Amino acid sequence: MPSAPSISTTSCTHDLGYGTTVCLRCRQEQRDAARARQQRIFALSGICAMGLLGVYVMGASAANAWRATKRGDTVHVASRASVVASSVSGGMVKQQGTAVLVSSPAPVATVQPSATPAVAPAAGSPLSIRVREGRSDLPDSLIAERAGDSVVVDFDTPMTRTRRRDKFEGVVRRTLPMVFGAPIDSVLRTIPDGAIVGDADLLTELPKRGVHLHVAEGWTLDLWPETRPGQDGPLVVGYWARVTRDGTLR
Repeated sequence: MPSAPSISTTSCTHDLGYGTTVCLRCRQEQRDAARARQQRIFALSGICAMGLLGVYVMGASAANAWRATKRGDTVHVASRASVVASSVSGGMVKQQGTAVLVSSPAPVATVQPSATPAVAPAAGSPLSIRVREGRSDLPDSLIAERAGDSVVVDFDTPMTRTRRRDKFEGVVRRTLPMVFGAPIDSVLRTIPDGAIVGDADLLTELPKRGVHLHVAEGWTLDLWPETRPGQDGPLVVGYWARVTRDGTLR
């Protein structure tokens, strides 16, 4: 085995004994210096990592804030509600059964901001809206925007927006109790899985025809999915909800 390199006595300041070729104290100083360099490298690496983490957190916060400002037209929920109401009022039919789809309504018009006044909930309604007027933040970055007796639930997030009927129905079942409380939860338990949306096309039919759920004698909860263009076609990003009497919009 080759012997360890010797420390030159010309660079060693320690008093070496006769015949000593390796200074153990010099070796210890070299090890201490190497350990100090290693600790400095670790400290610098940690500072760099914390800096990168801070940049990532600030970037993610800025992106979330930007997405929140770009989310549809929820500030114009009263206008959206009134346009949807006027566009489908001629095509509503008498409520029969648990979930009814309406045929041959007028097309949904493009909504422009207006000063449409909020409408108070109908007297005697079996469901009361639990969210306050204006915007309310729901779990998982969802939004509820209320104007009088109308609510728009906006779920335009990467994990929630969808083209699938079953996923949309799952969002409806999860968010309606956040808006209307326990009474609608009891109603939803009586509706079989898949019966809310049925076999209708989520992207083309339901935004025009709506979904109409019987909630009490003479009362219906009307839902309309809302869509926006996506990279591969339309995406459902929200729904408009309102409790109506006898399955007809007032």
